[in-house]
Amino acid sequence: MKVTYFFLAFTILALIIILFRSENKFQFLKAGILFIFQIFFSTINFLIFFVISYLLMQNKDHINLGNLFILLAIFVILSGILLYLGMRIAAKFFKLSTTVITLIEYYIQWSLIYVTVYQAIFSNLKRISVVTRFIKVGNFLDPNLIIVAILPSFISAWIAIILYKKHTKAI
Repeated sequence: MKVTYFFLAFTILALIIILFRSENKFQFLKAGILFIFQIFFSTINFLIFFVISYLLMQNKDHINLGNLFILLAIFVILSGILLYLGMRIAAKFFKLSTTVITLIEYYIQWSLIYVTVYQAIFSNLKRISVVTRFIKVGNFLDPNLIIVAILPSFISAWIAIILYKKHTKAI
């Protein structure tokens, strides 16, 4: 069974390498894969940043809300810079066309719009008492939690894209 997982992972990795070696084919798929990698690594960045900041701030008596907002902004910028550096390293091995980079920007914008719509719909649905009995399966449906968990990752990926486009003189 473990050999099957290893073979499957190896096959997927080989297909991704072959996919990214091709010049002008499967651009939507390339953009989707790169977007997923960026969101994954950005989320890992945020988890590491939050653990480090938690360990450093344990002795503090109080923290102002403005300080937390600035801290989150710093995390977003740092994560964006790390993703940008990762894209520059990946560009040495794979050709990242301007079209693929632009498609990733579109994916980010569309995802942000979708999350905003999701939040608006579920915020209004939760106010209706009849529907809330069905939604109260758990707090995982709370759109505020989804916004807090995913929105910073989208912004970081967007920063990385803009920095990379600036580096390649595409903007």
